[in-house]
Amino acid sequence: DLPRPAPRDAAPVAADRRALLAQLSYDELTRTLLHAFIGTAEPHRAQREALDALARGERTLAVMGTGRGKSLIFQVHAVREAVLRGRASILVYPLRALVADQAFHLVNACAALGVRAAVLTGESTPAARDRAFAALAAGSLDIVLTTPEFLAIHVRRFERCDRVGFVVVDEAHHVARARAGERSAYLELPHVLAALGEPCVLAVTATADAAAARDITGLLGIERVVVDPTVRENLELEDDRDLASRENRLVSIVATGEKCVVYVNSRDQATSLARTLRKRVPELAGRVAFYHAGLARADRARVEEAFRAGGITCIVSTSAFGEGVNLADIRHVVLYHMPFSATEFNQMSGRAGRDGEPATVHLLYSARDARINERLLDAAAPERDELVTLYRALQTMWRSNLTQTGERSFSATDRDIAGMCLAIDARTPVDERMVESGIAIFEELGFTTVSGADAARRIEMVENPGRMELTASIRYLEGLRTRSAFDAFRRWALDAPARDMLARVNRPITPQAPAARG
Repeated sequence: DLPRPAPRDAAPVAADRRALLAQLSYDELTRTLLHAFIGTAEPHRAQREALDALARGERTLAVMGTGRGKSLIFQVHAVREAVLRGRASILVYPLRALVADQAFHLVNACAALGVRAAVLTGESTPAARDRAFAALAAGSLDIVLTTPEFLAIHVRRFERCDRVGFVVVDEAHHVARARAGERSAYLELPHVLAALGEPCVLAVTATADAAAARDITGLLGIERVVVDPTVRENLELEDDRDLASRENRLVSIVATGEKCVVYVNSRDQATSLARTLRKRVPELAGRVAFYHAGLARADRARVEEAFRAGGITCIVSTSAFGEGVNLADIRHVVLYHMPFSATEFNQMSGRAGRDGEPATVHLLYSARDARINERLLDAAAPERDELVTLYRALQTMWRSNLTQTGERSFSATDRDIAGMCLAIDARTPVDERMVESGIAIFEELGFTTVSGADAARRIEMVENPGRMELTASIRYLEGLRTRSAFDAFRRWALDAPARDMLARVNRPITPQAPAARG
């Protein structure tokens, strides 16, 4: 959705900042933006090389290890395109959850520069989509974060905005896998780019051998390949998977007082584990905090600042923490629960030791976490049979209410609806946690309309809506991709040798030397 309006006195200040930035030359603006994003730190060679190539309008593939600053490249270029040329950018991420994690800090950082960013995925309501596309066309929205499925299905709406000058494909190794049938939406990118007027493209990944690089450059028309072969020798990996007493091991890590981020798989777990640590390490109770996307923006900012200043030494968080937060001195990253994908694993682990000093990634998750993750993903992405049962239940409840009251809409809790599903087909039970996601899919397909929320939610079914494939729902497709990503990741996460897991984090997989320069 579009970001919340800035405070009344902040909007004019941001607009003034953008007006001042627009008076700078391209090189001056680049230096100013680099300082805004990374302070006094200097970009490394590969970052500068990629930025220079983009400035010349060259489509670029950047292969860099986790934690080496790939996102800095496209953030700087997207802002300078918006400020100096009035061009919009589309940032394409492989998973909806990754879009949400990236968006929080990017939206805020861009807003301070007078540049507006927003999220468009299958979870965006129809009204939110309409607002975003209208703002994009009017020039009041500059950056859109989305998924390949949303972009492919809505390419004509992006095309009609006639402003897109830059497209980023993050985790671009998924492009290489698309030919094997894993993510067909990536195969649509050449048609998407043609429809958008052949904008400049940046593809970024930490994983591109020679074959993958050929696939990526061929599909996206890449002209230049930039490789950063740096190996992060300061990282170690401690393998305690399936440890019987993982809480005790976590307590010993936190008790060192060194900066530590503990990753868990839900907001409730972030809160409860933080409370447990405060009890188990009472001398540091005031230095342990929890963090997740459900916290208010101001609360998240306070936690980040306290962690940066050293007032907090341990944060227990969902994947929401870290992206866009410039914190180089994290000594311990603990994967207490199993991440949901290889991308999450890389990004969480890669937060450790970005200052080059010794740091450790601790694996404390277990096979039991995989089953918990599966249940969480099932709730967010019902399967076809479950959706069929849910649709039948909603139709039954709607018709019954219409007959009894004459009202075109009805109100029911998720539990009531799940109960009706069980009564209709006990062979295909629908968990009440699936109901909200299923209703959102039906609304996107035009099978139902929903007004209000929570206890005030009213549901109206569309009579005889006609045949519609589930794959026309972006939310459904994104859910399938999320489940598929976890299925592919799970076995590796449980069985891979520790040395292979460390290599995934501390070094990029790059093309051979002949392909290392374009």
